[in-house]
Amino acid sequence: MATTGVVILLLLLLAPTPYLAAADFCDNVKAAGAALSRNASSSPVQFATATIGQAPDVVYALALCLGDVLDSSACGACIADWFATVNQTQCDKAGFSYRDCIVVYGAGADILAAPSNATGASGDNTPPFQDWNIRNVTADDAPRIVNLTFELLAKTAAMAATATPKLYATGVMDMKTVGTYPNVYSQVQCTPDLSADDCSACLRRLLSMVNSTMALRMGGRMGVTRCFFRYEAFPLYGARPMLSLPSSPPGPAPTTRTKRRSMLWVIPVAVVSFVTAAAFLFFICYRRRLKRQRKVAIMLLKKKCYSRIETCSQFGVAREKFGFLFV
Repeated sequence: MATTGVVILLLLLLAPTPYLAAADFCDNVKAAGAALSRNASSSPVQFATATIGQAPDVVYALALCLGDVLDSSACGACIADWFATVNQTQCDKAGFSYRDCIVVYGAGADILAAPSNATGASGDNTPPFQDWNIRNVTADDAPRIVNLTFELLAKTAAMAATATPKLYATGVMDMKTVGTYPNVYSQVQCTPDLSADDCSACLRRLLSMVNSTMALRMGGRMGVTRCFFRYEAFPLYGARPMLSLPSSPPGPAPTTRTKRRSMLWVIPVAVVSFVTAAAFLFFICYRRRLKRQRKVAIMLLKKKCYSRIETCSQFGVAREKFGFLFV
């Protein structure tokens, strides 16, 4: 019996410690945090990636400070402070944060892979991080508010996808036409190593996950490894929004190009008609005036002729003599 106990004790001592791998992995997480804090704070776009350790304890990680974090030391501190909260002896195999800085780490290399299609693909085909305001939109015009908020997010996302080098954009929707509801502010960002198409695809996929229940919240944020959005009914940042949208109802649909082109013939036709009418009126007026002038001249000539002719019978002779033309 004693022999059996000794064997069991020896097996326990010689067997690998159950938490040894976790401890090594956590050491690598700590090293990744230090590298990300240092490299992201010195990067012009405040973004960095890291691969630390050897299999099976290799750690893949990335960090990105939001576009409104302009101070490099504040960026580095944000990353370092979050990694300081990670359990240093028995940490999780994956972790993330979407606050003032976006931090993601894990054991899979796909964390560092860019999305390859509109569904997210590698790196972003997992459920997103979500954090929603507990308050709902209760105004009578709630559907309009929801639609305007989504319009703001969609247009801010489109701007972020082309806003190099940070791929970051902010916006505000003026809600003055929707009762007393406050203005809505948006914040959207992709990791700056993405192409415009990949950033746009990532954000479209993220926005498509907002269901009817989420849409009624007065604010919220969603994020995956490579893209992120947030909106609230209060300012999210100190800087002026990059995009400003009115909430006024849409105006009449613009005339199509074909219709505008088809109306061009009206201008020359109208001008020709006007000129023709004016010329006709001028001709009539001028002809009448000419007739009046000729009649007056004839009367004067007749009077002058009659004063020189003793009898009417001599009028024809006088006409031939003086060359008068009577009509």
